[in-house]
Amino acid sequence: MTTIVVPASMQPGSIEWRSVVERLAAFERRSVDEVAGRIQHLLTDVTRLRAADDLVIRGSIPLAAGVGLVSAAHKMLRAIATTALRPRAHIAGNFSRLGDQIVERARLGHTEEGSYVLPVLVPLTEETSEGPAHFWTEEGEVTRVAPEPPERRVTRTLAQALTAVETRIVQPARDPRPSDMHDLIAAGVSREFVLAVREVLDDPSVTTFEARFGWASGLTSPAAVPDTVPVPATATDLLTRTARLLSTAKRDSRGTFTGPIVEVRHLPNDPYGEVALQTIRRGRQVEIRVRLTEQQLDPAHEWMRTARTIVVEGPILRTPGRPLRVDQPESIYPLDESYLSPAKGLAE
Repeated sequence: MTTIVVPASMQPGSIEWRSVVERLAAFERRSVDEVAGRIQHLLTDVTRLRAADDLVIRGSIPLAAGVGLVSAAHKMLRAIATTALRPRAHIAGNFSRLGDQIVERARLGHTEEGSYVLPVLVPLTEETSEGPAHFWTEEGEVTRVAPEPPERRVTRTLAQALTAVETRIVQPARDPRPSDMHDLIAAGVSREFVLAVREVLDDPSVTTFEARFGWASGLTSPAAVPDTVPVPATATDLLTRTARLLSTAKRDSRGTFTGPIVEVRHLPNDPYGEVALQTIRRGRQVEIRVRLTEQQLDPAHEWMRTARTIVVEGPILRTPGRPLRVDQPESIYPLDESYLSPAKGLAE
């Protein structure tokens, strides 16, 4: 075991800070900047938005494009903060008050080198500070992980929504279809979000919009979410047509819930078990109990361990004084499978 002496108090950037970080970096065999970033962003998710233009001086873009990027960043985050709480195709001005409170706490970092990179910092609630020490607990037939903070749900939904747009709309390079909208909406995509992405690309000086996601080191990073998602300016027309379809998309009448699994419960020799899906219902965080077969529990354990976002479709049961339940799920599958491949996990 290696021991590193740390001063009782020190300021980032000081000689003492640099000395401690350098020793930690040498022990972990990482760069000093990487270790410093992990410490400073222990409970902060960072989304780096990049507007690229190879025709201008590195580290800068035209003033109008920079203003547009900041404006679009706010619109994207506000739209996602609403759809992270309740998926919808068209927000139409009905933004979530709870979502707006999360957006108000977001911060802008200093721009970074790389043809203009704008970091958006989303601090996580302080109660998650004990997450690493108590992240995984097993008590007999119950396995449980720390819940996902609401701010992480917003940033995760932003990453999934942008990935869904890139894989379902941009990569196929064809006119979007109404059948594409269900999976986009489940991922958190809305008309307002698509228009905000297009706003960045509308400037003729911008050739690519790109988002890079850095997850708070104090929590498990969500699985199946790319580190970087690019959207080229050539996709502008596709985004316009997608926004048009979203403005007229009909609300899905099926009960659909998304979120991470935070608990798996299974009694020995019982052919059935259940998982607790952490989701948002009627503006508040709840856990919905989903009944699964014994065979379905093995992948459910892995989905929980890797903080993978899950989709559950099925009728919800309400019993006074008891948790919400879905005893006959029509399907349960990882959200990323809906836009990264045609497979649907444990469907039915």
